[in-house]
Amino acid sequence: MDRTTAAIPCATLIAWCLLCIPALAAEPTTPFKCTGPFGRDASHAKLAATFGAGNAIIKYDDEFDAEVTVLFPNDPKRRLKVAWKDQKGRRGLGHVTIVGRSSWSVAGLMTGTPLAEAERLNGGPFKLNYFDGDYAGAITSWLGGRFDKPLPGGCVLGAYISIDDDHIPAEVSKAVDKEVMKDGSLLSSGVALRAAKPVVNSMIVSFPE
Repeated sequence: MDRTTAAIPCATLIAWCLLCIPALAAEPTTPFKCTGPFGRDASHAKLAATFGAGNAIIKYDDEFDAEVTVLFPNDPKRRLKVAWKDQKGRRGLGHVTIVGRSSWSVAGLMTGTPLAEAERLNGGPFKLNYFDGDYAGAITSWLGGRFDKPLPGGCVLGAYISIDDDHIPAEVSKAVDKEVMKDGSLLSSGVALRAAKPVVNSMIVSFPE
């Protein structure tokens, strides 16, 4: 054994290792702000000028039945989809969609954020649609929490929650079914829902009319 290494107390080596683990595990995040290139008066031209023409492409989107701007199309962690209020002029930010294993963070919320953490960031529970039918898992009300208010710049935040059906015990799935309210929604504070380990799977940032 190297004498220098042997001279270092074991506790010190363990402390060094523990300090290094968070640094290695942490992944960089990119805060999304609805100001500057993503402000209310955003345009495709401004995005191309800010991020580079090759990083802002026009693509027809079946979901919205319209052309959208896809930012960073070749980088899954940075990719954004921008829909325009003025589709012909490609200006006036309608909404921005963030999906997948994205590095974008909106007021601390990210795709992959566990349900309990999303509730903590909101400052309280919220309502979401049941995981079946139209708009499955969509958060329908922040119930007066932090995300009920416009974010700096005037945009509002929406999100979808998902669960991994293939890895949820049958008894947990049945318990979640029992927590569904008469209007077809769930509360994020439901014990069974939390046991299903839901996560945020997409976010939508938009400007109200």
